[in-house]
Amino acid sequence: MKDREAELILRCQQGDHEALKEIFNEYHKRVYRIAYGVLRQREDALDVVQEVFIKLFRSIKNFKGKSAFYTYLYRLAMNTAIDQSRRAKKAAFLSLDEEGGYQPSDRDEKRPDHILARKEMEGKVRWAIDQLPQDQKTTLIYREIEELSYQEIAGAMGCSVGTVMSRLHYGRKKLQDLLKDVMKERVVK
Repeated sequence: MKDREAELILRCQQGDHEALKEIFNEYHKRVYRIAYGVLRQREDALDVVQEVFIKLFRSIKNFKGKSAFYTYLYRLAMNTAIDQSRRAKKAAFLSLDEEGGYQPSDRDEKRPDHILARKEMEGKVRWAIDQLPQDQKTTLIYREIEELSYQEIAGAMGCSVGTVMSRLHYGRKKLQDLLKDVMKERVVK
């Protein structure tokens, strides 16, 4: 894909709208997942996807290839999503059963009491994630949702691998602390 990607980037830099469509087709789902991870609203995430690719087309002439293209695009996506989040200033909720997330498979899990318990747990996890500082939240999204390597996250966030590791450590620790009472409740039940 690297040669094909380089060709598409060059064509985009020359104003080729078809090349942008191909880049969009290749990357829009990843951009959506990043935006959705930050905003937790489907419509807002879709707006961000559209905004990211408009920004990409306008700014691609500035892309020099010093970093990987997906790093450039992910940084653009994350920054756009964070800006949207700041503008909206509203609580957002992640629905794990939307866009390929968790789906109950057992009949017991389809029972109303199990569904309610799962929804309550999801709400508590969402709340805990929203309590994290933005840098820890972003790092966790990159690692746990996008499954990027430490090096890729460092490139996307413009920091060192050590900083990524630190943010993950402290983010996970804070989540654990915030959710310890929830986990105790689950063990007792």
